[in-house]
Amino acid sequence: MLFEIGSTIIMSGVAGYAYLKTNGSPSNDAGKIQKIFANSGWNGRNGETIRLQRKDKFKGGVEYVYQIPLGFDRKKIEADKHILEDGLNIRHKHLEVDLYDLLKIKFDKTVLKQIKKILTNKKIKRKEIELDFDGMLRIKVYNECMQDQHDWDESYLKKGTWSVSIGQTRQGVVRHDFDEHKHLIIAGATGYGKSAILKLIVVSLVLQQLDNVNLHLIDLKGGSAFQRFKDLKQIKNFTRDPSEAKDILEAIQKDMNKAYTDIVDQGFEDIKESGRKERHFIIIDEAADIAGDSSCMDVVTDIARRGRGAGFYLIYATQYPSSQSIPQQTKRNIPSRLCFVLDDATASNTALGQTGAEELPLIPGRGIYKNVKSQVVQTPYINNKEIKKRIEPHIVIRPRKEEEGDKVEPRQGEKGGSNTFEFEEV
Repeated sequence: MLFEIGSTIIMSGVAGYAYLKTNGSPSNDAGKIQKIFANSGWNGRNGETIRLQRKDKFKGGVEYVYQIPLGFDRKKIEADKHILEDGLNIRHKHLEVDLYDLLKIKFDKTVLKQIKKILTNKKIKRKEIELDFDGMLRIKVYNECMQDQHDWDESYLKKGTWSVSIGQTRQGVVRHDFDEHKHLIIAGATGYGKSAILKLIVVSLVLQQLDNVNLHLIDLKGGSAFQRFKDLKQIKNFTRDPSEAKDILEAIQKDMNKAYTDIVDQGFEDIKESGRKERHFIIIDEAADIAGDSSCMDVVTDIARRGRGAGFYLIYATQYPSSQSIPQQTKRNIPSRLCFVLDDATASNTALGQTGAEELPLIPGRGIYKNVKSQVVQTPYINNKEIKKRIEPHIVIRPRKEEEGDKVEPRQGEKGGSNTFEFEEV
């Protein structure tokens, strides 16, 4: 009886496969992609079609290489990548399993469990794609989703450099080198990784450049993300008050101007050529809160424009990317972007200069890093317990104002700031 059941299932699978092939509903990825091209109108100007040249298997998926017609705008496909991905994940009402999986079934008392497992696996798996263009359109189709969490460890550090791990792809770690690419814009909805990556950047800079990094932290979300860092010896400025941000930014601008003048007067083009080791990082979390202050934004724009030469690097973060919160002049001077999920294509286009962030899965830490080309990354996660362990050796207790010589009124029970006692004879 088991043999009869197994034979029926296998023959049904073969019949289903043949039906799909003959009725124009493709059952393999190559056929689906070609169908999507046709249905989406992705053809050349004279109606020429995109032709498959070859396909190459690799571990975890298949790469399809296509010849695209002359005059075809490949950015159509890049902008609508989700159409390809969604099309590849459509489930037909017919039984859609590989014949190879069916042939592996053992006809014993566990046959029904084996079949259930095959069907379940087919339902859970979601395919993801990557696009590349080198004269040919390359579409990599992965059979499983990217890993949704990478726990931070020391392997992500690169001691003595200004290069910070920004995320993990299927191919390895992606780093942002501030000495090469200077500033960085970070955007994303609440809860999806913006504050987490800012904390990771601070920890990485401190551990990689203990004696050379100077941090200016402006946390306009109430201080929740940066409060733990305020007593680090590397902190030069810290505020969570928008009214103080302007004074701090103007003081930074003054120091930047002096440093830049010194470097240029010595005959150097920038800080890297001068050999100076110190760098300054101005990190603003929730920059939208100062976007309405034109004098503040003038300083921010100036740092983005001239700070690179003096070693003053800006990290500008917001959860509300708009033309107001990220001014055009600031964007032009910061081509490097990291964007987590956003609510619509307009916000994505504002932050990244392209759509795509609105299509990201709702996974904390999943983002798009754009520096010349875009890559989907999963940012490493460092928890607060690990942060505390790493930064504790570098905490310094700063003196109170009265200990710094500020004049204060004596408190009750004090005279001139010294404790006094009264004795009564008994």
